[in-house]
Amino acid sequence: MPVEMKPPKFFIRRAQAVFALCAGLLLVPAARAQQPAQTGESRFLFIFDTSADMKKRMPAVQTEVNQLLATSLNGQLRASDSIGVWTFDQNLRTGQFPLQHWMPEDAVTIASDINKFVGKQRYANGTRFDALQPLLNEVIKGSERLTVLIFSDGEDQIQWTPFNAGINQVVQQRLAEQKKTKQPFVLVLRTQLGQYVGCTVNFPPGMVNVPEFPPLPAPVQTPPPAPPPEPVVNPPPPTGPPLIIIGTKVETNWPPAPAPAPTLPANPVPVTPTNIIPVVPAVPTTPVAPPPTNPAPEIQTNAAPAPVVNPAMPANPAPATPAKLAPVPPPKPVAASPENSGAARKGAFTIGALLVAAGALAALAFFRGRRTDRGSLISRAMRKD
Repeated sequence: MPVEMKPPKFFIRRAQAVFALCAGLLLVPAARAQQPAQTGESRFLFIFDTSADMKKRMPAVQTEVNQLLATSLNGQLRASDSIGVWTFDQNLRTGQFPLQHWMPEDAVTIASDINKFVGKQRYANGTRFDALQPLLNEVIKGSERLTVLIFSDGEDQIQWTPFNAGINQVVQQRLAEQKKTKQPFVLVLRTQLGQYVGCTVNFPPGMVNVPEFPPLPAPVQTPPPAPPPEPVVNPPPPTGPPLIIIGTKVETNWPPAPAPAPTLPANPVPVTPTNIIPVVPAVPTTPVAPPPTNPAPEIQTNAAPAPVVNPAMPANPAPATPAKLAPVPPPKPVAASPENSGAARKGAFTIGALLVAAGALAALAFFRGRRTDRGSLISRAMRKD
């Protein structure tokens, strides 16, 4: 009888992993369309339990890693998100796997590298979750958004999250079943701004449920700083108006300065008039011709006698124009005496008497001249006869 050759279990497990990874890659576009885009920086941390009991569950762990990365964690992984890998049993081991930056086109390569690293680990000892707490708390505080995926056998209890009671209760209920089927527990924790915001406990085989992040709080808008005060600048000293040049003259449009107003004393002293000497108008005098002396006898001719003009009286006397008197500066106040006024009157009478005497002498000389002329005319006529 021909013996049927059965393929080794190693090849069967490899074929299952490759099939799961290819199926997951076909689901990537649908997962991206269903999940809304996240904002903010995101970090992902894969933690693998390497206790002795996890060695039997390692093929199931690798299959789950392929499915998660093939779907970009149901669209939660975005380009350039970081992926770190830790291992633990009784102690925590970090830094053995290089940090990865997620790119969807590199999903197969990243999943293969993680599975190779997990398959080479030494599985021994038991599980102790407290080994994760110190360093994990520091990473949570320093991350804006962090997603932690812990692959374990569930043989220990977690005591450092706000979801401790619910996690431990669900794990205890499914502990026997998961051990029988050689499937791991996948615990997903999410933190934002240093605080836990979500948790799920998952039981492969099947899709792992990743809780959504709550929206980030709106950034606090600080008011813009107040503008610095403007520097105080002293105004420049006033300068004269601009020059206006017209022809050869240089002028300015500066208006003439107003004349200063006269200052009046607070209490003006009344001015008391003093005794002013009255001004006596000058009396016009007529010049008097002196009496004729013994004139030489004139030679009479038969010509008509010339009219005799009184030399004392002008033919057409011009009206006398009163002389303009220059203003006399006010002398020192002196009271006028009655004696001065009497002397002025005596001088006026004397001048009047002289004028009368001069007039009489002029009349006498006139009449004497007329008598002499008559006698000479008669004698001339007798001689001619």
